[in-house]
Amino acid sequence: MIDNSLDLNLVRLFVTMVESRTLTAAAERSGMTRSNVSRRLKVLEQHLGAQLMRRTTRHVELTEAGQLLYAHALRMLDELQSAKTAIDSLGTVVRGDVRIRLPTGLGHLYLTPLLLEFARIYPQISLRVVINDNIGDLISAEVDMALKITSQPPDDHVARRICDVGWCLCATPSFLDSRGPILSVADLESCDMIAPASLGRRFTLKVWMAGTPTTLRVSPRIQSGDYPFLLESMIGGLGVALLPRYAVWRQLQTGQVREVLAECEAEGVGDSVYMLTASNRYPTLATRTLMDFIRVHLERQAESWRRSGNPQLVSA
Repeated sequence: MIDNSLDLNLVRLFVTMVESRTLTAAAERSGMTRSNVSRRLKVLEQHLGAQLMRRTTRHVELTEAGQLLYAHALRMLDELQSAKTAIDSLGTVVRGDVRIRLPTGLGHLYLTPLLLEFARIYPQISLRVVINDNIGDLISAEVDMALKITSQPPDDHVARRICDVGWCLCATPSFLDSRGPILSVADLESCDMIAPASLGRRFTLKVWMAGTPTTLRVSPRIQSGDYPFLLESMIGGLGVALLPRYAVWRQLQTGQVREVLAECEAEGVGDSVYMLTASNRYPTLATRTLMDFIRVHLERQAESWRRSGNPQLVSA
């Protein structure tokens, strides 16, 4: 049953506290004193009958109840924002400029046609698109929003988690047939490897099997920050590639590519897609429209990127 007496402003402030990491930073972002923020947090905790945060002299950390509230609050506020965007656009034409930065793999391999579809639906919105993996500071880069694949979003931006990103080891059937079966992580030592450049010239590959990690030091033969190039290198039969599942799910389904050590899950550059906006800038209607458009499509498409029958895995 919905508790209509719950103050939405307190919920918004709680989300700000979580994302600011300290009550002092939350007070600065909210234009309040620290004591006022602390008092409002106590009011919310009393209303819910549960401690939401453990306060120390340096930072705050969420309790289990706080984690639940934060997860639900994000979805609730996102839905409210989507409703406002839809209401704002009733009887009007959404117009304006949106500057967006995309990671190379997701940008080239999935989001490019999606942005073209958005441009056709909203002809009055002008897009300024940059595709690279260097997010940097959105304000100094003059970017309204960015997508980033990471396991730890930056603290100095407003980050909304969109969906999981799984990684896998894969190769072409011809490559695998020519070298024999790969039955263990150790068998990869004799393979030419293809991997993202951001992992380093020599890095420790971590592969999880039934919750247990196995590691292997790897010096890839081919590396690049351009994920389409990595994909083409693997399809060209040049080695075993470490790639995000969104890059190869179609090829895996058709059999053009095979998964190596299919019972395992490889650790890649990041495990989630985050949508980032500047902490001190409220997105325009045009920006919010694009954010909602991308979020809905990514959440829907992410179902196809999951491996069917994938066991429960433990993250690092």
